Amino acid sequence: MKKNYLLIALVFSFTSLGIAQNTVTVDANAVQNGYANVFETPANGGVYLWGSEWGVIDLKTVVDAGTNTLTLQPNFNTYADNPADPYWVDQGTLLGNKTFEGNTYVEDASLVGSELTFEGNVTSNTLEGSGYLMFSVNNGPLAGNYSAVAALFGGAFTSTPITADTAVVIDDDADGGTDPNDACETITNGASLAGKIAILRRGACEFGVKVLAAENEGAIAVIVVNNNPDPIIEMGGGVVGDDVTIPSLMVSDVDGEAIIAEVLGGGTLNATMVYAPYVARAFIKVFNADFSVVKEEFAPLTGAGTNFSVSYTNVEPADAIVQYGFQVTGLNANPADEATLGSVVVAAGTLGINEFNKINVSIYPNPTVNNVNIQSDEQIMNIAVYNIVGQMVKNASPVSNNFSLGMANLDNGIYFVIVSTETGNKTVKLIKQ
Repeated sequence: MKKNYLLIALVFSFTSLGIAQNTVTVDANAVQNGYANVFETPANGGVYLWGSEWGVIDLKTVVDAGTNTLTLQPNFNTYADNPADPYWVDQGTLLGNKTFEGNTYVEDASLVGSELTFEGNVTSNTLEGSGYLMFSVNNGPLAGNYSAVAALFGGAFTSTPITADTAVVIDDDADGGTDPNDACETITNGASLAGKIAILRRGACEFGVKVLAAENEGAIAVIVVNNNPDPIIEMGGGVVGDDVTIPSLMVSDVDGEAIIAEVLGGGTLNATMVYAPYVARAFIKVFNADFSVVKEEFAPLTGAGTNFSVSYTNVEPADAIVQYGFQVTGLNANPADEATLGSVVVAAGTLGINEFNKINVSIYPNPTVNNVNIQSDEQIMNIAVYNIVGQMVKNASPVSNNFSLGMANLDNGIYFVIVSTETGNKTVKLIKQ
């Protein structure tokens, strides 16, 4: 593997109550390590497969000492080196076939036994929100992954999979239509669509009309089958598109007609739709001597101009190895998509040491069950909540000193709440019970 270099400089340390405390930030000059963890894709179960040292340059981490920046991108070399290998590239969809976690980090033995804060600034983030839509049939003779394109209207596909049985829409063709499966007339099998992924054909009426009709019968998502051999497209919603709340996607005529025939022929097809986003995080990892135990702390890398700060305080006698750096996780990507997928650029923080928390913010109760109250001496301009893997799950712009944020619909677990005012921002770890 090739090597690249990054300096994350030690900029501050002190001793309190007998335990050293150190702060490190991004700087462009010391030996940097790379490590890859590889998983199955979400559509294939997401299980961990293996881990290995990896060249930093092959992780697509680019260091610019002149501007003192580090650019983080998805991994492309596994796809580029193995385009015909089904292990790395799904030969049907031509999407990457593994979830690749690329870690770029410094390992510093001098930090063992101390509390540690790792902080810096996100100067650019065009990677946030980028990813790939994955659609798969989970059973029967058509089991496998299929190419699909999400609609431009309705609900968004997320990293939470939608998995359900499918049902083909049947309408009455009352107005002289020629396709009883296009959802352009009154649907006659509405009861069979409730709680299902509805399947219907393109043609005769607007996409928004079709999907809304299926939603009104209780469908949770829609597969639109192209009615010609042209490439699949991003569907527009038309006049009623804004009324649609469920997600939909389009598949090719060849793939879709096979699915329709199987379902109408009596087959029960279960399908999964999931969006596989790229997630970038800063981290501190502390291991014992044989790497059998790891303690991890993360902070999401968010929008341009924001700061990140991650702290490790659980110092224990068994601590032997300290690593801190960055992680980009997502599908191993096609190099042809490098420009469109984007990147994250990080640098040393523009604030002074320990100034990440200079704005006065209180968040309570913590842990919380339903709502969390957020108060500040300054007007709160924005609140963003991220889950443990760095995905934004809530966002609000209260422009107020006090705000109550609902958390009842989130799963139990650890979240990061980033509160921004006109003079700074503060990140608080929040536990949802």
